[in-house]
Amino acid sequence: MNAMRYAITASTALSFSKKGYKPLNYFDAFYLATLGGAKALSMDDKIGNFEVGKEFDALIVDLDVQNGPVDIFGEHTALELFQKFIFTGDDRNVTAVYVAGNKVK
Repeated sequence: MNAMRYAITASTALSFSKKGYKPLNYFDAFYLATLGGAKALSMDDKIGNFEVGKEFDALIVDLDVQNGPVDIFGEHTALELFQKFIFTGDDRNVTAVYVAGNKVK
């Protein structure tokens, strides 16, 4: 999570000094943390998304945990909730972790 946040922050800061530079958004950061990162490591045939035949690596997230960091007021779209998790979520929101199909938390 922090790596995505730091990438967005650094990219935004860079955009202030580089005319025409388009900073990363949360979609870009998530892509780089998942399939983009897998492609960079030539592992996109095994990991990076939920295609059939790939290893199942995933976080199960609950944004409505008691004393959690994500504030939810009223109705939100799935994309708005995803963005809130990227920017403010932490380990308190993660209810399960799967690595290569095995539940590790």
